This record gives sequence, structure tokens and C-alpha cells, in this order.
Amino acid sequence: GVVGGARETLAAGTFDHQVFLTMDPSGIATVHITKAELGQHVGTALAQAVAEELEVDWNDVRIDYPDTAEKWGFMITGGSWSVNWTFDRNSRIGASARIALIEAGARMMGVPVAQCSASNSKVIDSVSGVTKSYSQILSTTTIDRTFSEDEMKAISLKKFGEYKIVGKSIPALDIPDKITGLAKYGIDCFVPNMVYGRLITQPTRFGAVPLSVDDSAAKSIDGYAGVAVIKEDPTGVNTGYVVALGETYWAAEKAAAAMNVTWDAGPNANTSSADIVQTAKDAIADEAQGFTWVLEGDPDGGMSSAKTTVEAEYQTSLGYHGLMEPINAVAMESGGIWHIYTGSQFQTRFVGMTAAALGIDAANVIHHQTYSGTGFGRRLEPDGPIIAALASQQIGRPVKLIYTREQDLGFDFHQSHTVQRVKGGVNADGQLDTISHDVCSGWATKRMAPGFLADSIDKKGKIDQFSTNGSDHWYNIPNHYVRSIENTTAMSAAPPGQLRAVAPTWTWWANESFIDEVAHKLGKD
Repeated sequence: GVVGGARETLAAGTFDHQVFLTMDPSGIATVHITKAELGQHVGTALAQAVAEELEVDWNDVRIDYPDTAEKWGFMITGGSWSVNWTFDRNSRIGASARIALIEAGARMMGVPVAQCSASNSKVIDSVSGVTKSYSQILSTTTIDRTFSEDEMKAISLKKFGEYKIVGKSIPALDIPDKITGLAKYGIDCFVPNMVYGRLITQPTRFGAVPLSVDDSAAKSIDGYAGVAVIKEDPTGVNTGYVVALGETYWAAEKAAAAMNVTWDAGPNANTSSADIVQTAKDAIADEAQGFTWVLEGDPDGGMSSAKTTVEAEYQTSLGYHGLMEPINAVAMESGGIWHIYTGSQFQTRFVGMTAAALGIDAANVIHHQTYSGTGFGRRLEPDGPIIAALASQQIGRPVKLIYTREQDLGFDFHQSHTVQRVKGGVNADGQLDTISHDVCSGWATKRMAPGFLADSIDKKGKIDQFSTNGSDHWYNIPNHYVRSIENTTAMSAAPPGQLRAVAPTWTWWANESFIDEVAHKLGKD
């Protein structure tokens, strides 16, 4: 965990600066990383931003991944946003801490602040050349300097070209722990008295409900610890679960194989990929469906006056995230507080939805962040903690849930099936001057984070921008129309998720392929 408020921090003799940076009396600076470490080394990058402006010796920099708390604000890792959303804030945190240290150092030396600067973990008086190290300052004085939002905004930061740490290839801070095995992933978490949970696979991806469970054969298995039958998930992550429990993973595995579960397979029992594709084709053919994402020039006029037209259809099928470390979570209740241990890309969502599943106040759920064996957007989804917590609530013991590789593949929130129709109009001068592009897919953002939906150009509704972006490309096409359509069958039968910043994996493929097809038809480069 991380120290609570400013008062406790001051009492502990540490300098807690604007929440995201703590310095101890020995001068060690710890940057608190509220993003997920998925193998992209974001912790090191965000620490570099702080250290650059803090003028601290890089050897004195540490990082940690704190437990969830309201003070951290919105916690999400996705869209390749972490550095570009956080760089400025972390730079200002480092800069303001440097200012506070310079002020304190100047006071100690009895000289004007204006003639002091900082470098390499020291405050220097430019007139006398006398220095005070950060550890000398922090071990002898209490710094309680805070900065208002306006003061933070007013600080001038280094410009590109002035950096000593940012932009340099620095060994990632977590590499030693990952090499020696000290690094803890979700799958490495153990708590006292826990049982292992193994899902009994539902017969359909979404919509199945367990009617009854016969565990008579499982009772003779050494280490069998019971079964959790969850007939409803109030969060809608799925519609029901059966979790076999064991004192060891192998006991849970054997028990799962020995059980007979009677399922209501639900409304999607007979839905196929072909049905999802057909829904898309029908929706694209119906001009009344969907909303406008791009409207430039006169697409109708351009198409009707075209000398040559080209039409193409593009399809992509389900995509699997393929995590190195399959979905897992440990859920445990202690003294009325629920503790969740797993690697999460969206801690704010995990806490809220786990609380909703348990029927408790979100203030009583703490997520303990671990390293993740890759994420790719899959760890935005809270199914691991929700199922573990519901099973734990039912049996009254901590539960460690681990998906098998097959379950990880089958119960992924997959990249959606997509169908795209692209039409192009080439004018009498041989220019491709018109494109009409229909994009139909499952809308992952609508399912999991509707607040991120964007207004359509025609103001007729909201669009899942992450399922459509990339179609608003940079080719110079004066008449350009894009329509975004939600695939309702995909939404109900194969709930889609975000995979590596999403739509460009299909829209750019269609753009580039289509440009090539037009060129081929015209016999042009």
C-alpha cells in the first residue's frame, strides 16, 4: 500500500509531493505508477519524466504500483495513452518538487532562492558553490510545500533537446526483479486459507445459465473443496458460472472434470460466425442503419458523376488476445474489506464492477496491482476478479481463479468480427476523388465504457470511435463518407473487447487494400 494523507506522511518523515511522488529522508524518490505494467515498461518511462525535472540522480529513483484509492483519480491503461496523457503531469510533479527542495536548501544555507539551482540530487548556491544534498535537506527539515493547480501550470519545463534522462535508453527499473523471479504477477499471488477455482466451461460464449450441478463423483477427489454455483452476475460480464474448488490446482482441475452440470445454453446456443457476418451484411445494405462518422465534400455527387467505380468488401474474423499469462485473480474478504489481487488495465472499473457483483460499496474493495504477463486490452475486463469474488463470497474462503488456456481463448472478449463495404469513384481525369466506406462491427466501447462514445457527424446518435477510427484517413479524397454501424448479433453472442487500440487493425487494412485495388483496376502505380 501507499501512505494515506499528508499528515501521516509528514509524521513518517517523508516528503509526499502532489500524491504521485514520495521522497524519503535518505533522498530516495519513489514515483507511484497508477498504470499497468504489461511488459511495455511504462513505470520506467513515467519515472523518467519525474526524474528529468526533479534533477535527481537516476540511481536514487524507485517505482511502485499502489493499491487503488480515490486519491489516484481515474486509473486506466489503454489506447497507448499512458505516456502522452501523463508526461506533462509527471514533469510538473518533478519540477515542483525540485522547486520545493531548492527553497528548503536555500533556507538551510541562508541564501536567496534565486541564486540556487539543483542538479544530480543536490541544491547548489551559485555564488558560494556550497551544496546541500537532497538527503541532507530531507533528513533535517520537513517540507510541506504544496502547489495549487495554477502554480503547477505556470512552471516552465525543459524543452525538447534539453533532456538528460527523457528520451535516453535506460535499463527498465523492473528488469532485475523479472530476471530473478522477485516480480509478482497475478498468477504468483497466494493468501492464507485460499482455494483454487477452476471454471467449468459454459456451453456458449455468452448467455448460458447453470441449472443444476452433480458433484457426487468429485467428492472422492483428494483436496476437493466444494463448488460455487453462480446463477446470476449482476454486472452482466456473463450470465452464470460454475467454479470447482480445490485445496490444490490439480484437485480443482480433477473436480471440474468429474462434475456434471446441466445448463440452459441461452439465446446464443445456435449463433455462428456466419450469423454475425450476415447481420453485418444486412445492416450495411440498409442505408437507415448506423451513423455518419465522416462527411466531406459531396460523396453522392462524386459517385454519380464518376467515370469508373470500384467496390470491395472486407471481412475480419474473431481475434484472440493471446495473453502469455492467462486471466487469473485472487479474491479475499478481510474485516469487511474485499481485496483483489491481479494485473489490471482498468483498476477504476475493476473496483466498481467487483463491488457491484458483490452488492457492496466500492469503498470496501481494494485492488492490489501486480505485473501482467501481457495485456493488449484484455485486462481492461474484470471477469477474473468478479468470478473469483462471487465464488469466495459463496464459500467464505479466499479463491484463486485461473483460466485454462482453452478458457482464455474461448472466453476472451475477442476482437470483433467486422464487415466493411468500400466504394470508390474515379473522375474523368483519372483521380480517385470519392470514397464511401461502411464499417460494421461489434462495439466494444459501448459494451464496456460507454462514456467514451463519440457524437456522430449527423448528430443522430453516438458512435464507437474505437471501432471506426482509421477510416477517417489522410488520403486526399475530397468527397468522403464513412458510416459506422453496430453489429447487434456480435454484441449479444460474442461480446467484443479492445485489442491493441482496435479499429485500425481492420479499417487501415481496408483503406490500403482498397487504394491498391483501385490502382490495379486503373493500371496505375
